[in-house]
Amino acid sequence: MDMGVPSLFDQLVSRVVDTATSDDPLVRLDAALAVAAEAAGTGDRLLDHFVARARQADLSWTDIGARLGVSKQAARQRFADRTRPLVLPAGAEPDSRLRACLDRAGRVAQAVGTHHLLAGLLAEGVAAAILERLGVTTDAVLGAAHRLFGPPGPAPAGVPPMSAEATGALDAAAHHAVTAGPASPDPDVRTEHLLFVLALDAGGRARRVLNELDTDIAAIKRELACYVTGQPRRRASRWKRAAATGGRACSFCGRPETVAGRLVNGPGVAICGGCVALAAGILGPTAARPSTVD
Repeated sequence: MDMGVPSLFDQLVSRVVDTATSDDPLVRLDAALAVAAEAAGTGDRLLDHFVARARQADLSWTDIGARLGVSKQAARQRFADRTRPLVLPAGAEPDSRLRACLDRAGRVAQAVGTHHLLAGLLAEGVAAAILERLGVTTDAVLGAAHRLFGPPGPAPAGVPPMSAEATGALDAAAHHAVTAGPASPDPDVRTEHLLFVLALDAGGRARRVLNELDTDIAAIKRELACYVTGQPRRRASRWKRAAATGGRACSFCGRPETVAGRLVNGPGVAICGGCVALAAGILGPTAARPSTVD
C-alpha cells in the first residue's frame, strides 16, 4: 500500500473528527456511530450495485453465490429483492396519486426502504392529508431517518432497487386493497392502503420514524377508518375478496350504514360523517361551507 495515501480507516477517523461538534469523547462517539452506519450502508449499496450488474450480465445465482462464499439460495435470498426495480406486486395497480408518491420515494433514495415510502406518501392524496394534519412533513421524516439510520447515499442515476421490507409493505398494501376494497378484478392500490401498512408495522423503519417524531399512531388509524379496515397481511398465498354487505353504504369509503352511522343521500350517492370530516380537512378552512337550511 502507498504510505502516502491514507487508508479507508484513517479516512473514516478523519471524517469523525471533522463532523464532531467538539472534542468531547461522547460527542465523537455519536459522530462515529453515524459515520459507521453510513459506511455500512455504503458497503451494502456497493454489493447491491455490483450484484445487480452481475445479474444484468446473465450470471446465475450459483456463480454469484460462489464468488460471495455463500450458497445459491443464500445469495438469492440476500439480494433478489434488493436488486429488483421499484414495482407493485402483480394483480393490483397503483392509482395516480400512489404512483406519484412512489416516484417521489424513488427520487430521495439510493435503495428504497419503508421510510422512503413514508416520505413519498407526503406528495399527495389521502395519506398526505392525514400525515400533514398530524404535523408530519417530508423534512421531518428525512431528518428522523437520518438520525435513526445514518445519512442517505447519493441519488441513483436510474430506477433505485427496493428493499425486502419495502417490497413486503407494497405487497401487503396490494393484498389489503383486494380484501378490504370493492370486489374488482383490478383494484386500485391507494395511498391510504400503504399508510395503513406502514403505520401498523411496529418493527418497520417507517413506523420507527413515526415513533421518533412522536406521531400518534392511534390517530392515524382513526383517520384511516373511513378508507381501510382490519389488519394488514403479509404474503398471503391466495387473495380473497371481502363478502359484499347488504343495505345502504357510503359511496366513498364503502362502509355500511350500520357501521358508518347516518348517511347523507344525494342523487345516486351517499356519504357518511367520517368522509365529510376528512373531505373538509383536505379542502382546508377556505373551502366553501354549505348553507344552513331551515
